[in-house]
Amino acid sequence: MDAGHKEERPLNPRAKANIFEIFTYSWIFKLFKVGRKRDLEFNDLYVPLNNDRSSLLGIELKKRWKVEMVQAKKSSRKPSLLRVLVLMFGAKLILYGLIQAFVEIVLRMSQPILIGGLLEYFNPDKSNTKDLNHAYYYASGLLLNMLANILLFHYSQMEMGRLGMKIRVACCSAIYKKALRLSKTSLGETTIGQVVNLLSNDANRFDIAFIFIHFLWVGPLQTIVVTYFLWQELGVSSLIGVAIFLVFIPLQGWLGKKTSEYRSRTAPRTDERVRLMSEIISGIQVIKMYTWEKPFAVLVHLARKMELKQIRGVLFIRVFLQSFVFVIFSYLKILTTMTVFFPQGILTLAEMLISIERIQTFFLQDEKYIHNEILSSTPEEPSKTRNSVEMLNFNNDHFATNRSDNKEDVNQSDNFGIDVLNASAKWILNQPDNSLNNINLSVRPGR
Repeated sequence: MDAGHKEERPLNPRAKANIFEIFTYSWIFKLFKVGRKRDLEFNDLYVPLNNDRSSLLGIELKKRWKVEMVQAKKSSRKPSLLRVLVLMFGAKLILYGLIQAFVEIVLRMSQPILIGGLLEYFNPDKSNTKDLNHAYYYASGLLLNMLANILLFHYSQMEMGRLGMKIRVACCSAIYKKALRLSKTSLGETTIGQVVNLLSNDANRFDIAFIFIHFLWVGPLQTIVVTYFLWQELGVSSLIGVAIFLVFIPLQGWLGKKTSEYRSRTAPRTDERVRLMSEIISGIQVIKMYTWEKPFAVLVHLARKMELKQIRGVLFIRVFLQSFVFVIFSYLKILTTMTVFFPQGILTLAEMLISIERIQTFFLQDEKYIHNEILSSTPEEPSKTRNSVEMLNFNNDHFATNRSDNKEDVNQSDNFGIDVLNASAKWILNQPDNSLNNINLSVRPGR
């Protein structure tokens, strides 16, 4: 048996699919046939597309983040992870947004017009001049409209979900590589629970937020178009229902802001709970040996209680928004998109922005300085790196000069060494007390 043998997974048929297969998703039918005959296994799944691989996405994000660090230093501003993500994925985000806007504003808004034209043929009014051909035209237009609506809507939603997945994969790859390069000081300030929370919780916000993000601007435009058509049909009375709905928009914005505040307070609580559980699991033998189960259970209970206190606030807001959606839905059914997806867009966008800020803060942590990176002046702390290079060059020149001057007298080597006088140090910047105080040290060659 070949221990190094590895079964290859089938290639992804999406890479060679034509436009018909892409819009109808018929490229995945073969996998459905296999799943119909037996349970799917891991080797039945297709390999990821080249553009979706974590290696490529992580490298691209790392390169753009370094460029952003340099540009931020030149313009004296704080590096922005959001700006980097917009530069990487902004073009496709706009493209899918335009498709979604076309579906919601043009196709969906034209359906009532086509239905009205079709029903006019059956109007018993004698003054009706619509013939059978007009009815066929409206019926054909309605069928084509619904077909285009189905194809374009699901395509845009699928691609938006895929775009959110690519951002999540890129961020997870960058977070993992960043964790391997953290300096000793940063490792003291960063817990395992925080890194796990970034990978499992914060990064997943992109998948959810990108489904609703375009409804934040498509919804208001759709409301304007619907209001116009209602005005044409009902006159002034149509504005009453729309006005009732618009009154709640500032409330939705305020609730979105409160959601982001609760989210920013929940994340540190979750980090602390995950860190505590990780330490308990790693030291479970000692805990069982000394019968410390109850004291540690109290600590876990308190940590979870503090976390749930913040989560409860978010859940109250979500319940209120959902009840509000169903009330308004009973008044203005035609504005389903606005009333259902707009509040969801506010919630998910607020949570995604908090996650981006947390990932950005992690990316700004200090890294270990390797000799080659110091000489190439990494963009994370250019001023500090430049000072290190100057110090190295100065010391090298100083040692070289002393070696040439003292080449004839080997005993002069005693002049070289390391002297530390009244030194103090600490490994965590936020730590109130120094780990070392008043350290005096003298090291000489051969002693």
